[in-house]
Amino acid sequence: NTEQIETMLIEHSIDLGLIEGFSKNRNFHYKPFMKDEIVLVGKAQHPILKKKQIKIEELQCLSFVEREPGSGTLETIETTLKNHHISMFNLKTEMQLGNTESIKSYLQHSEAVAFLSVQSIVQELRNNQLAIIDIKNIEIPREFNFITAEGEQSKLIQLFIQFALNHNQLL
Repeated sequence: NTEQIETMLIEHSIDLGLIEGFSKNRNFHYKPFMKDEIVLVGKAQHPILKKKQIKIEELQCLSFVEREPGSGTLETIETTLKNHHISMFNLKTEMQLGNTESIKSYLQHSEAVAFLSVQSIVQELRNNQLAIIDIKNIEIPREFNFITAEGEQSKLIQLFIQFALNHNQLL
């Protein structure tokens, strides 16, 4: 997650990270990578999908799988819901997991839902394993950014960033 990446950059155990949004720490340099959207997701056969769209108030009736504290994704979701007068504390958390892959796997075998990056579920959408649950009047856009420690970067890091920017066509 974002906090771990920041720590590894400060400790010089990595030279480059990819995070959602921007850190609050001014010791880092950011370069935009790609736009993304966080969407509500459930298994493709989830009963809530009988509705074309749900109201934000209906979130309180669902069971959620959430990311761990320190996750930039969780912070983005909390901010958006707060702007719509919904607190994460009012949502029923069924499980808290530390990575997207474990959340996707859990969702496929439960009635729980989760907020996930649309970029992270492309294959599951194509395979009809997961589906997006549309929430009326809610969008959760975000941006992925490369993050490096302030200062001059090696040519290899610059070359990798340029390569990634030229080939970021997931959707």
